[in-house]
Amino acid sequence: MSKKDPNKKGFFQEFKEFITKGNILDLAVGVIIGGAFNTIVTTLNQKVLMPIINWVLSYISGGSELCTVLPNYTLYDPANLEQAGATPIVVNGVSYYQVNYINWSALIESIFNFLFIALTLFIIVKVAQFASRKRQEFVDKHKPMTTDNANDTQVE
Repeated sequence: MSKKDPNKKGFFQEFKEFITKGNILDLAVGVIIGGAFNTIVTTLNQKVLMPIINWVLSYISGGSELCTVLPNYTLYDPANLEQAGATPIVVNGVSYYQVNYINWSALIESIFNFLFIALTLFIIVKVAQFASRKRQEFVDKHKPMTTDNANDTQVE
């Protein structure tokens, strides 16, 4: 039979210690702020940047939508479907209903979301590193110096 090691903590004891530490609260705050920031970035992309980018790309491509209609699409009579409330996808003046397509603007939007969030995190890390470095320099500069009488030199 094996005896329990009195120094070994149980799973729930370790979990309780982990939860009650201040770091978990900081992590929770960070996750909430990150979610809010993600909403801001997504809104900026969807409502401000993507309309401009779509307009520029449609101007360059001659007015077509930023999607690629895949083969085996079905062309329906627009009059019947519009009465039923269906919304068409219009590509080069042709209305497509119930079609498989690749939405390139959604991909571009996701790439911009990633780049904005990555850039923001990079800036936050750089500012934190700069502040930490300046703090350490300040501490090192103002650390009290002691004198070693034997060598008559200053030692930290």
